[in-house]
Amino acid sequence: MHGMFNRGLQCFVRDIYGAEVWEETCLRAELPYFNFETMLHYEDSVTDRVLQTLAKVIGRTVDELLEDFGTYAVSEERLAIVRRLLRFGGDTYEEFLHSLEDVHDRAIMALPDLDMPYLRLTPHSDKEFTLHYRFAKQGYGSFFLGLLRGMADDYGALVVISHEPCRRGTLDTDRFGISLMQLDWGGKALPMPRVQQ
Repeated sequence: MHGMFNRGLQCFVRDIYGAEVWEETCLRAELPYFNFETMLHYEDSVTDRVLQTLAKVIGRTVDELLEDFGTYAVSEERLAIVRRLLRFGGDTYEEFLHSLEDVHDRAIMALPDLDMPYLRLTPHSDKEFTLHYRFAKQGYGSFFLGLLRGMADDYGALVVISHEPCRRGTLDTDRFGISLMQLDWGGKALPMPRVQQ
């Protein structure tokens, strides 16, 4: 896993749960260090071990942790590069969704060795979408779910997002159903029909 992800995870844990929790996690995970370097690469097993250990330390699931980390990654100033990369896609959440198919190539141009999923958007209407996610690293769809929800907040959009994890061999091929909310004449938010998956 790229050090940028691991360093971001370290910042997330220290900011949300405290330095003591991070150090306890590193000790229990039997890491020889307390700090990840942003531009280094780490074995996937190291990242997985940290996530599994952290989940036990704080009593949450790995999926819950990854979703919260995804939201953190696009809302905290110290990881502003992630938000800037994604905001490059447009001025509205709809434009952002349509730009996601280009995110992989944009990220690789900036950091050629960065681990990034491939994304494909299927519109069902101008307010309903299915986002197809393909990633060689397993179990990180929840991180992307948090990222999608965090970006909705950043754009000020009201959305309903569902996540359907799916694994095919060594690939995660998750699907995200995304429904943008619309307003009636009285200003109340009404949900759009659910996305057909």
